[in-house]
Amino acid sequence: MAITLYDLVDKDGKRYSPYGWRIRMALAHKRLHAAIELCWHSDSKLSFSGQSLVPVLVDGARVVNDSWNIACYLDEAYPDRPMLMEGPHGRSFAKFFNVWIDTIIGRPLVRSLYLDIWKSLHPDANRDEFRRRREERNGATLEALFAGRAKDFEELNRAIAPLNDLLRSQPFVAGAAPAYVDYIVFGTLQMPRRLNKVDPLSPQQDAILRWRGAMRGLFGGMADSVS
Repeated sequence: MAITLYDLVDKDGKRYSPYGWRIRMALAHKRLHAAIELCWHSDSKLSFSGQSLVPVLVDGARVVNDSWNIACYLDEAYPDRPMLMEGPHGRSFAKFFNVWIDTIIGRPLVRSLYLDIWKSLHPDANRDEFRRRREERNGATLEALFAGRAKDFEELNRAIAPLNDLLRSQPFVAGAAPAYVDYIVFGTLQMPRRLNKVDPLSPQQDAILRWRGAMRGLFGGMADSVS
């Protein structure tokens, strides 16, 4: 059956959604081809999914939204292809990483990038609604959040240090070979890199930087070869 992935695009054609990148890497891992349907913030194109966020995966008659749900679906629907999460222990480990990255790492990173995202929104996106929702959620203007970027990056680097220690003893987060836990982290770190080439990682994160380079080389360098 034909698979379609709905992913986010900005005004310059860049695809920086951390959740979209998780699934792009997951599909490559599963050796599955998907047609890419690009959309933007507040795009009515996603209304068929019952919500307004990317990524959305359509596999025949099946519609799945949320990157975590999609990853689980891919393993369940295609168990004959390389697994993203091996067994219940692997899925439990990945679920922890999914929550940890989204909350402890992702929050300071994303709030420091909101102004950049707002400036890069697709012309058809609702810029006023994007700003209003983020400012209400954070209790500050996008400009004030941007001004705190250095502090947010310091917070991120303190929080991610245990991952750096782990990667000093093994090549990938999952161990000897990459798995979905790697794509969770990598997708989040792709966001600033694809959006504005800002690097939140300090030189002290030497093992993560080495790992990130290895991840960029996966699947024929896919992480660098698309917008």
